[in-house]
Amino acid sequence: MAEKRKIGLWDLVLMNVSALYGIRWIARSTASSFGLGLGAILVWVLFSFIYFVPNALICAELASTYPSDGGLYEWVKEAYGKKWGFMVSWLNWTAKLFWYSSFLTFLTVNVAYTFGKPELAINKTFVLIVSLVIFWIVSLVSTKGMNFGKFFTSIGALGSTVPTTLLIVMAFISIFILKREPASTYTLSTMMPKLNMDSLVAISAIMFGLAGSETTANFVTEVDDPQKNFPKAVFISAAIVASLYVLGSLAITMILPPDQITASEGILVALDSVAASLGIGSWFVRVVALGVSLSVFGAILLYIASPIKMLFGSVDEGIFPKRLTRVNKYDIPASTVILQAILVSFILLVTNLLPSVDAIYNVLVTMTALTSLFPYIMLYFAYIKLRKENPNKERPFQLSKNDGTAIGLSRMLLVITSLGIVFSAAPVMDTFKENLIYEIQMIGGALIIIVAGLAIWNNYEKKNKSRIN
Repeated sequence: MAEKRKIGLWDLVLMNVSALYGIRWIARSTASSFGLGLGAILVWVLFSFIYFVPNALICAELASTYPSDGGLYEWVKEAYGKKWGFMVSWLNWTAKLFWYSSFLTFLTVNVAYTFGKPELAINKTFVLIVSLVIFWIVSLVSTKGMNFGKFFTSIGALGSTVPTTLLIVMAFISIFILKREPASTYTLSTMMPKLNMDSLVAISAIMFGLAGSETTANFVTEVDDPQKNFPKAVFISAAIVASLYVLGSLAITMILPPDQITASEGILVALDSVAASLGIGSWFVRVVALGVSLSVFGAILLYIASPIKMLFGSVDEGIFPKRLTRVNKYDIPASTVILQAILVSFILLVTNLLPSVDAIYNVLVTMTALTSLFPYIMLYFAYIKLRKENPNKERPFQLSKNDGTAIGLSRMLLVITSLGIVFSAAPVMDTFKENLIYEIQMIGGALIIIVAGLAIWNNYEKKNKSRIN
């Protein structure tokens, strides 16, 4: 029987880009309604250096030092034991439930543009039906494993990076070669982020947009020469992703002023505008929308398989019913994929009650930003402990050979992420009543998820003790 082909360096780079780069963040971060406007450009630059790169390199070190498909689970378990390994997997998975829903909303907007029907992008019924159909299709595809799914994630990475590259190139041609007037004025004053509640929430969401370096670590055993290729892929993909976010944010604001950029449609409106100014027909935006749709498809596929494999495929037997942890021949817990599809369908149905597509998208992204940052707190604590307690352990790749430097950088990330969690829950509504409801949703929802995870673990321990007795 022929040996299964391993995931190579460039397969891994494309998987990383698909997981780490989201073209939607360019429009969302630069929209005035989001709180940053032109200030997003400096925030992307700053957080690429102080957050994204060191976080990616920590994940590269841990993946090369502790190579297994457990990813975050394995690293936290190594430092703090199985209970906290379970909790980090639980928090990572539950955060993704809301993330899928926001991503699907963005995907359906691009599907509408692909078919030349942009008016459908604001039709809630269309968004709901297409989101449900696509998520069930992607869920079923994900049960075939990432050796099969890498085809879609590779296409997905190109579907996101190519449109961004086109946006950047076309914007620069329009402004610097054809000498058209830019839509925004770039001065230190206009580009300085305003320090208010809206911008603080926006900064935490940008941190979420830069997170995800740990995702492909859940497939490290499928990678060819992981100790060498995983860190190298992280370096390459980090450079690509940071450049796309910074230059893409600059390009979109050259074409549209921040007060005309919407979170869900901004990229396509900007491309349509610059294409028209260059004499390119409407077909161009339809092709780009197809590419972006493929990129979202690939990213969802990767994120469906990864947290499920980490939580239900790695934890001890008995925490969840056997039917949820039983893996198929592709090493994927297929029954859990179906359960997740049911849960996401429920979230989509509930959020469809919100007044508009853009409101649905914004609420889902904000809710995701809070819960998704908790696992990184546990990651940095685990990294610090492992570096302190195992200074002589062989590390094929290291963030820094100096333990003090590595631990110092991790502590910096710990502080930044903690602030991001606090910022994401900042009150941003117009009235006290609206803020009270908002805080209950944000903080109350996160607490329910944490308490539920601890309850599942405590129930598991009680069952174990009763068996022993």
